[in-house]
Amino acid sequence: MAKYREPAREIDITGEYDVVVVGGGVAGSVAAIASARNKAKTLLIEQFGFLGGTATASLMNNINGFRNQVEPDGTQTVKGIAEEIILRLKEIGGLGKSPYKQKDYPTTKGNLSYSYCIDPEKFKYTVLDMAVESDVDVLFHSYFSMPILEKDKIKGIIVENKSGRTAIAAKIVIDATGDGDVAARAGAPFWEAKHEDKKLVDGLMYKISGIKDAPFANCRYGDSSVVWGPAMVWGHNDAWEISHSEIATRLEVYNHFKHVLDANPGLKASGAYVAETPVMLGIRQTRFIESEYKLTADDAITGRRFEDVVAISSAPIINYYGYRRFLTHEGYDIPYRSLVPRKIDNVVITGRCISSEQQPFESHRSMAPMMAIGQASGTAAALCAKGGVVPRKLDVKLLQKTLKDQGQELRI
Repeated sequence: MAKYREPAREIDITGEYDVVVVGGGVAGSVAAIASARNKAKTLLIEQFGFLGGTATASLMNNINGFRNQVEPDGTQTVKGIAEEIILRLKEIGGLGKSPYKQKDYPTTKGNLSYSYCIDPEKFKYTVLDMAVESDVDVLFHSYFSMPILEKDKIKGIIVENKSGRTAIAAKIVIDATGDGDVAARAGAPFWEAKHEDKKLVDGLMYKISGIKDAPFANCRYGDSSVVWGPAMVWGHNDAWEISHSEIATRLEVYNHFKHVLDANPGLKASGAYVAETPVMLGIRQTRFIESEYKLTADDAITGRRFEDVVAISSAPIINYYGYRRFLTHEGYDIPYRSLVPRKIDNVVITGRCISSEQQPFESHRSMAPMMAIGQASGTAAALCAKGGVVPRKLDVKLLQKTLKDQGQELRI
């Protein structure tokens, strides 16, 4: 491959923050809110012009995992900021009926059901409103480019946007990219499933409108429903691979819709039509960052408890065993160590790229536990920035107390 030597140049440092969160998906948005609420000067970087990530940009409109989908389900394992989002959505009519079989709870504080359909536009509004209300600085239409490194310590990031290439200094960076881009480019070790071993397909959701009273058991809100569209398994850490996936699935949408109509005569009679395709393909897994502890299948299946617990997942393991494997307990702990990458300092991992084997990942990848992990990472980053400590040296008892005081369910 031919090479081009990019000339060295000085670039402006356009901001100095306690905490910079890279990625405004559900985990990153909650992380930024949590960081700012803990009095850290916080910046949230997002590639789109709205927050929500997969929940909004990919039209993945079902938020799962607030408690076990089946009995025993007496403990609501995800509370805190994630619960606050659901209750705010309820106030503005932003919740629809989930298509999952579940016991319905009254949707009050401490009484959420396993899952909820959400109106993506109202979700965008609610999360952005909470971020602004919490004094998070939000920088939209910006791409993370490279970490600023001093030996093995991240000192900030470089971003590309309409203003050009700029640097932002940070005491702590939260990698909420979903793909572990910040940690991986800083040199943190990672693993990812081989193409032929991937258990979860990626899919292009799309919205059907004009349903009216037609029977249709997907995630509905108003006269619209989101359906799981064309799906495929592909690599997604390369721009060409992502492009190939987007092209293949988008060109298949109307063929897929024809099959949906043929299988649902009532839907066809209602005059339903494709109203929207998402900004982004729904990508389920890419890298997993190797951290101080890697969650195992046994942790999830046995409901393991950890002294450094910062979140809980009670969602099922959806595909690895060839079926939807429900947990026979009320959730397993996510330890803080799984958020702290090996080798690199001043960075905390959040979202789907935390350190995990495939099996537990298929549980805590659900958006409710992702938001709980986001609250843990944002709170940890704020405490590190204010206390002048690197994440692996943070007093976990202080972190746990802070999380519990702010509504997180930890069972300690």
